[in-house]
Amino acid sequence: MTSLPQFPHCRAGQSGTSLIEVLVAVVILGVGLLGVAGMQLSSLRSNQAAYERSIAIVAASSIAERMNANRAAAVAGAYNIALGGAVCPTPGTATLADRDLTEWIQELRAPGMLGNTACGGIACAAAGGGTICTVSVQWTDSRSGTASETPLIVTEVRL
Repeated sequence: MTSLPQFPHCRAGQSGTSLIEVLVAVVILGVGLLGVAGMQLSSLRSNQAAYERSIAIVAASSIAERMNANRAAAVAGAYNIALGGAVCPTPGTATLADRDLTEWIQELRAPGMLGNTACGGIACAAAGGGTICTVSVQWTDSRSGTASETPLIVTEVRL
């Protein structure tokens, strides 16, 4: 009869891992995955905020180009419109400036843009031999975590 070799460094009662070790490993893995999910959520929220700011800057540039194309009316104050908040009235289509402003506000509020709470305002004033127009775009950032956050982008344009 041959006997099995004896290994002095092995304990006879231990074989494999215990359930406690598996449980600890699963808990650590779960906490790590929750952390990754939280970081992903934060990243998505920040990307949405950056996207909305980019849209606001492009919209401000859009109305600035329209005002530059209709420079005489812009210098005369035809593009001046108060920042109306959530109401944000559109001036209609009586003149080219009114039509530009109406289309601009409708573009701001269009789906995929800044939403129906977006509004824009323009204030032009003579300054130093020229005209400086301040273009403001405001909207409600619904994904910021606080429903009351209303970012405001202000751009100055010299005509």
